[in-house]
Amino acid sequence: MIDYAVNEPNTLDANEVFVFLKETDGLVTPALSTLVNLDAYSKKITSKAVIFTARDEGRLIGLTAIYFNKAPEYSYSTYTMVKREYQLVEMVGVEMSNRVRDYAKGNGSAGLRYEIRKSNKTLLKYHLKRGAKILEERLYPGTDIVSLLMEIAY
Repeated sequence: MIDYAVNEPNTLDANEVFVFLKETDGLVTPALSTLVNLDAYSKKITSKAVIFTARDEGRLIGLTAIYFNKAPEYSYSTYTMVKREYQLVEMVGVEMSNRVRDYAKGNGSAGLRYEIRKSNKTLLKYHLKRGAKILEERLYPGTDIVSLLMEIAY
């Protein structure tokens, strides 16, 4: 059984998040480690973001970090990753997305902004079906990878 939790800033161990970031670093292109220092980033998000976690038998298998803001501001999802073996079978990402939405709505955020890769057609279709809109396209520096800045209002 998958256990889900909401972790307020400064309540989650930065080293555990760092290990998770290292373990999942190669699941996306470009790798997160090519854009940020993973150790510094894990410390930043554990101190400033609300982090939604998914665990299987205590092992961290999914994480979403959002910088939460109350309306009229939007919250910003800075990072989402689910270990590959849990992505489709367990639908952990969908459940985490639902929990982020419920948290943001329930705590007075105007909505959520986030980026996804344009090439991820399945995820793009999922977000558009849920009512998200594309705000702009962005090119990762030094690559040909295009991301989409998206938002969903609550």
